[in-house]
Amino acid sequence: MFTRFLLSTLVAITALTGAYAAACPPPPPGPPQDVGESDEAHAARVAAFQAAQEAQHQAWLHARQVRMWDEANSVIIARIERVRPDRIDYWGDTQRVTLRPVRTIKGRRYSNRFDLRYTDATSCGPMPSFDAIQGQVGETFVIFIQGGRPGQRTVQQTVSVTEVTDTRIQAAIDAQ
Repeated sequence: MFTRFLLSTLVAITALTGAYAAACPPPPPGPPQDVGESDEAHAARVAAFQAAQEAQHQAWLHARQVRMWDEANSVIIARIERVRPDRIDYWGDTQRVTLRPVRTIKGRRYSNRFDLRYTDATSCGPMPSFDAIQGQVGETFVIFIQGGRPGQRTVQQTVSVTEVTDTRIQAAIDAQ
């Protein structure tokens, strides 16, 4: 009896402590104003801090594109043909997009339409974090695919063609 109680307590504690361990941290606050520092000097330091944060974020996005290109079996350019309302628990109203491949820039060629949608949500936002899910009809995206025909399970990432920073991806787009 005591063993069963102890085991139940251990399971409950484990479930409660691990449920939200990956919460999204808030952005770091800007630097506080130093004693005796003018408002203009403080504003300049805050602007420099924010610029450094943005540069770090852009470097992260670029590194993700480089990694996605290296890991993808196929990379295609796809255009959104349809946008429909969707909904996920704990987040609310979202959208589902239907994309059609228009060009292949790496790997196997695909021509089938496919849908992408959010399937889950965290404190950081809906998942997966595909740019294309927020797109509109007519917009085009680079789609990184691994493991077969494009679809919810095989798409690894998406990025708007206007947001490409990796020179290899841009060269592949420009070559065709």
